[in-house]
Amino acid sequence: MALPKPPEGWDINEITKFFDAAKINEFATFANLKGDVQRLTDIDTLYRTVIDGLNHSHDWFAGFFVLRAHSNYLASCRLSWSGQIPECYALLRSCLENALYGLYLARNPDSRETWLRRHDSNKHKQKVRDEFKIGAILTLAQEINEQEGSVARTLYNRTIDYGAHPNELALMQTLHIKKGEKQVQFKVAYLEGNSDQLALALAFVLKTTAQIGVCSLSLLRNIYKERYDILGVTDALENIKKGL
Repeated sequence: MALPKPPEGWDINEITKFFDAAKINEFATFANLKGDVQRLTDIDTLYRTVIDGLNHSHDWFAGFFVLRAHSNYLASCRLSWSGQIPECYALLRSCLENALYGLYLARNPDSRETWLRRHDSNKHKQKVRDEFKIGAILTLAQEINEQEGSVARTLYNRTIDYGAHPNELALMQTLHIKKGEKQVQFKVAYLEGNSDQLALALAFVLKTTAQIGVCSLSLLRNIYKERYDILGVTDALENIKKGL
């Protein structure tokens, strides 16, 4: 589908100029990092295969979290390709959390009502906070599948370090320091451009995006094992993991 021409006045404010700069970076990533782009595209295809195969599934409620994980994955791809690197980690955390919540609620169906009634009252909200603690959910994931649960914990902590929380690494990966004779200039890049620092940060976030995309799908496989196997997703995941 051809993109329409920008509406009149599109390029007269800083927000739309920022959007255009982000799109140029997306084009550059697509053109210059074909291996990373292809891997992320392959993972997206697996999400779509799983979603298309969920019709009439007994675990229909967990399907909502499959959809949300996929949506967050797509948004993470957009931000990573555009060079919005710390911001990408916040979405990657959400992608992983959706998979973890889906798994938790599939194993604890009685907790669906608790989760759905979060906003009924302060008492209900506190009940959700008490039960749905990420540490406990990650522990459950490890009990279900030690390897995938351990990977999920490692990746979750990485998202916290690199942008899902305002931690030191989140700042440093886009901080540029220029020392002059009389002053030191600090610059935080909203969109990374061409630099050695960009190359390292971009390579890392693209790999992390792939790892979390695969990890989230693998966690959800514990709910839909038979369908994953029939659809060929299990074998495809194992092939993608070899490069991660």
